[in-house]
Order: sequence, then structure tokens, then C-alpha cells
Amino acid sequence: MNIIISNSSMEPIYEQITGQVKSMILEGKLQENTVLPSVRSLSKNLKISALTVKKAYDCLEQEGFIITVHGK
Repeated sequence: MNIIISNSSMEPIYEQITGQVKSMILEGKLQENTVLPSVRSLSKNLKISALTVKKAYDCLEQEGFIITVHGK
């Protein structure tokens, strides 16, 4: 999964992640049952806080774009 974060953007990082994942889902780049990277691995790859990724994933789940399975 290719997510690009801009530190100079006025948009919060979690919203940048949320927007890009939504776009990938709507464009069909992410199919149903595709496993997203874990919070820890994505935060490590993007060099950001795990709490930021968690917030993005929580927002996506609340909006019905993803389903979180704890422990996977």
C-alpha cells in the first residue's frame, strides 16, 4: 500500500491517511478482504506515531470503510 504523507500540508496526517485509503477503496485498488498493514508496521514505514495511524483506522472504521479485527 503506497501512502504519501506531506508534513508541509495543513491537513492533519491522520486525515491524509484516511483520504488516501478511501480513494484506494473507491477506485478499486483495495478490494474487499484485503488486509491493511498493521498500525505498528504502517507507522514504522511512514515514520509517524502509531497513535496517528490508529486514529486514521478508527475514523475509517466509523465511516464503514474498513472492519478492524483485533489481534490480526
